Amino acid sequence: MGMRWYMFRSDVSSFLERRKNFFRRFYWACITSIAVLIIAIPIGMGLHNPDVRLPDFHGPPPPELVSNFNRLMIQYQREHGRLSDFAVLANRLYESYPYFELVTRENGVDFMELSVAVLEELTGLARYEITPRFFSNFIVDQYLSVLGDFGGLRLSAEPHAMPGWITQPYFFGLYDARFYDDRFNVPVREGNVITETLAEGIMYLRVSTFLPKGYELVSRNPYWYFCFDADKEYLLNLSNNLYGVNDLIIDIRGNGSGFGDYFIPLVLAPFLHETMNTWFYAFHTEDPFPRRVSAAYRAWYGLGEAVIKDILIQGFSNDLPEVLTFGFPIDVTVQPTGDATFEGRVWLLTDSDNFSGPNLAYLQMARDAGFTIVYEENPESVGWASSFIPLTYSGLSVRFNPLYFTDETGQSFEEIGMVYDYRYREFRELLGAALPLVP
Repeated sequence: MGMRWYMFRSDVSSFLERRKNFFRRFYWACITSIAVLIIAIPIGMGLHNPDVRLPDFHGPPPPELVSNFNRLMIQYQREHGRLSDFAVLANRLYESYPYFELVTRENGVDFMELSVAVLEELTGLARYEITPRFFSNFIVDQYLSVLGDFGGLRLSAEPHAMPGWITQPYFFGLYDARFYDDRFNVPVREGNVITETLAEGIMYLRVSTFLPKGYELVSRNPYWYFCFDADKEYLLNLSNNLYGVNDLIIDIRGNGSGFGDYFIPLVLAPFLHETMNTWFYAFHTEDPFPRRVSAAYRAWYGLGEAVIKDILIQGFSNDLPEVLTFGFPIDVTVQPTGDATFEGRVWLLTDSDNFSGPNLAYLQMARDAGFTIVYEENPESVGWASSFIPLTYSGLSVRFNPLYFTDETGQSFEEIGMVYDYRYREFRELLGAALPLVP
């Protein structure tokens, strides 16, 4: 080691000695350049702007100069932030959004052409437009609404300044480590299931949420909304004691998540007369964002690894978008859990909150099991409740479902759309009984 260090120092000394004259000339050239610049810059600035005098460079600048400088900087930051956020939005959609072919078929919109046109228009407005909420309104009106709402595509104003447990790309607002930490006392709420007799032979059942874990809307403090085991015992007992009931109305409007965990075992299974089985699939691109969402989804439901798309599509009769690379199957088997003594009609009240992501598959299973699906539009429906991409400068988030769910033929549930038997208005007229005004 000592000999190597000695040889290294000798090489360095020899190098410096050979180039000593060069370094000396370079040193004096730098000193001369600095001196010239110290003199030339103020003179040049003075000639370029007559309002600036040489002494001003050694004292405070004129207020007008400072004001103009600040104004220009604010305009530049505003323009840079808006254009950067749009660039992130368009690029991440290009890499992760699986519904472009569907957008083109249904809306006649080419994503690249739209993105270029919107960018050109935004470039002309981004610097000088100071209207509050200009950027969010512009993106929604000129861009996202044109693409459509496939996959629940939308802007969200949820803040980024949240603890790390709430800002994961899949569990945004749905997961909190405090739910699973015994050091925290998280209260249990009551009143998740409500029943009421509307008329002779007509019973109404309302399930407020399928998610046993939730958050206070303002404080964001976590709570257990209900006890799953208590709901299970109550609903199984109810399904076995519906004597004299001809029409059971199950109201699940407003529920967007938790179908696999709650709806299948507690709403569907108690009324089955035989075992049901169905397969559906989820595909995504190879971008890191949908791959993280895929991993979180599979971990949440205990599914296996994602595989190359070609392995799964052998028996498909529908073609998948070329951008999709990976996928995984979802095998749903439902065993009857009740005595299946109820021979009346089960009406399932749904709305557009229920028709997102894989929920369509679960609702189709209910329809196949003999449930009558009643559908209502919900103007406040937000669709897929998970997955987001933050936009740094505006503080907004872009939310959409990067998983392309299909049935066993490869047809997208987003393309199939909402399959139902009655609209809500028709159902009310047909039933002839007053229903509780529950959203």
